[in-house]
Amino acid sequence: MLFFQSEKNNFNQKLYNEISSSAPDYVFIGNSMLETRIDEIYLEKLLGDNKDVLLLTMPGGMSSSWYLYLKNFVAEADINPDNVYIFFRDYELTKPLYRTQGEYSQKLDLLSRTEEVKFDMIINSNSGIGDKLSRLFDEIYPIQAKNNKARDLINRLSVSPYIPKIIPFTFLRVTLGLDDSNYIPVLREYKNIQNSTNDLFSRKNFRSTEIFDSSDTPSEFKKTSSFLNLMVDISDEHDIELTFVRVQKRPNSINSKISDVILNDYIDKLNKFLISKEVNFIDLEGKGFSLDYYLDGDHINPEYIKDFTEYFYSENMIYFGGEN
Repeated sequence: MLFFQSEKNNFNQKLYNEISSSAPDYVFIGNSMLETRIDEIYLEKLLGDNKDVLLLTMPGGMSSSWYLYLKNFVAEADINPDNVYIFFRDYELTKPLYRTQGEYSQKLDLLSRTEEVKFDMIINSNSGIGDKLSRLFDEIYPIQAKNNKARDLINRLSVSPYIPKIIPFTFLRVTLGLDDSNYIPVLREYKNIQNSTNDLFSRKNFRSTEIFDSSDTPSEFKKTSSFLNLMVDISDEHDIELTFVRVQKRPNSINSKISDVILNDYIDKLNKFLISKEVNFIDLEGKGFSLDYYLDGDHINPEYIKDFTEYFYSENMIYFGGEN
């Protein structure tokens, strides 16, 4: 079963053309964790020498979108940047199904080519029957959401046996003032069938895999486990310098590092895996900014985005062609 995409190719060709005709020296890929931390214009000033910085972000996007950005808008565009940075939190690199359904399915469609064989392989190897049904429903739902014709047609078909019963009751009720004792049960049965049909189209019946649970984090980074492997492969095949950046999460009230034995073990294994693949890893957890610099959740207050940009650059100059 393949990842369901629109029959029409919705690939963002305009963005691809803009990128392929440019020559960014550094590319950053991520979501709002990146958007609230790196000011690309300010970073270009810090870099000097007319260096160009490109940010590729999908709000709320996760590893599926990062893979598609890297594959279709960096590697395929053949722009050969000096470094590509991918910002992530905790287990996100090995949670391939996270944020791939519902509205995110449509967003991913804009980043996808007509065929995405390896993408489909990762999705399908990690999907249970509930995920596959939900993905199938995602293909139907956008039509229903914008146009109720499909639902109305099913409605009419399902309640058609009750129409002949309702019309006479309605006519006699209006013209003769018939009491409702016979009319109400038929109408109630009609409405129950109609509501059941509407309920068929409700997304609440389809579970989405959008829950982080450290217990099912793979202990080994297998080929079919996540988009992480595909991104590492792209780095190798296209000779792209790739750097994964783990962002610092929101500190607690006393700005002390929160200990998580399972997460620490996972990050240690991730680090060893990336080293074995000759891929860079920057771990910002427990470093940098106190609680005062945060807005909501793990987002840095926009007021301090330049401060963070300068901090990231100065602390990691080795990844920008300099020396720390």
